[in-house]
Amino acid sequence: MNDRTLIDPQKFALKFAQTAINQNVNNDQLVKEAKKFLMSYLTAYYLVEDFNDIERQNFGDASTKKFEDMTFEELLNRVRELNKY
Repeated sequence: MNDRTLIDPQKFALKFAQTAINQNVNNDQLVKEAKKFLMSYLTAYYLVEDFNDIERQNFGDASTKKFEDMTFEELLNRVRELNKY
């Protein structure tokens, strides 16, 4: 992956601040909790990116049938094939 991940600091900080207030995070734990929040955010972000890449590879190219053109049975078979890996 050559793309850089840039996070909007203002949006991230606002969301973390709201979460910290709602969860009554102790001031002594703010840095630790912010790191956990960032780790959770990045883990989810990259997991979704990986999923989207696999989705594009398996359902997005011209050699495979488009998702909307598949029968339910074809879709189930395709998912079964993907789950073998």
